[in-house]
Amino acid sequence: MSHDLRYSPAALEDLDHIWYGVWEASGSFDTADRYLDDLRDKIRKKKKYPKTGNPLLYMGEFTGIYMVPFKAYIAFYRIRGNVMEVGRVLYSKSDYMKTLFGRSEYILEDDED
Repeated sequence: MSHDLRYSPAALEDLDHIWYGVWEASGSFDTADRYLDDLRDKIRKKKKYPKTGNPLLYMGEFTGIYMVPFKAYIAFYRIRGNVMEVGRVLYSKSDYMKTLFGRSEYILEDDED
C-alpha cells in the first residue's frame, strides 16, 4: 500500500529556496528544474515503504521523524496514518535540529525548573 504524500507550507517554501539557489549557482532554469524534480522523486520513492527512511534520533530517542538525504539537502517527514507528511527540506550542513526542534543537537543541558 502506497501512502499519500503531502508537503507542509514550510517544506514548499524550502523547495522554492532550493530551486532559486540552484538556479543562481547554475544560471540554468533546466538545471534547477531537474534538481528539484530529482529531489522530489527521491522523496516520492519512500511512499510505498516510508519507514525505510533514516530515523531522526535526538539524544538517542526516535523523534517520530524520518529523513531522506539528497545531495546537499535532507527532507524530513512524519508518517500519520496513510499520509507521509514532509515538514521541511533543509540544507544538510545547517543546524537542522535547531530549526526542527528549537534546540541544537549539541545542547545537553538538564531541564531543571
